[in-house]
Amino acid sequence: MVLFLFIGRTRIGKMLRAAADNPEAATYMGIDVQRAHRIAFGLGCAVTALAGGLVATYYPFQPYVGLEFVIIMYAGVVLGGMGSIGGTLVAAVILGVAESLMSTFFGPSWSLAVSFGILLLALAVRPAGLFGR
Repeated sequence: MVLFLFIGRTRIGKMLRAAADNPEAATYMGIDVQRAHRIAFGLGCAVTALAGGLVATYYPFQPYVGLEFVIIMYAGVVLGGMGSIGGTLVAAVILGVAESLMSTFFGPSWSLAVSFGILLLALAVRPAGLFGR
């Protein structure tokens, strides 16, 4: 939620969105696009480090520790709509509840199947995602 408000409401967030949407026009408006890319990379690293630290508290370390999380995150981002932080948040809640219910009633081996089933069903109805443009 903090990231959503940061990107949507602050001056730096507007600079990041402008540089991502149309770098040439952002340059004409006086935005340092290279600086915006560096800030976006830093934000991505910070969010990834935070997520990795939280996962490390309950999940054992191994070389492929994040592979199944990447698959679920991909489904959440595509389901929510590419570029929509709010849509990704809603999609994460939908997928989390569906996976929890599926693993409770049918076993944990079905949790990824329900994620991809929801993803395929939603993309058949709305190809741009739930909140895509």
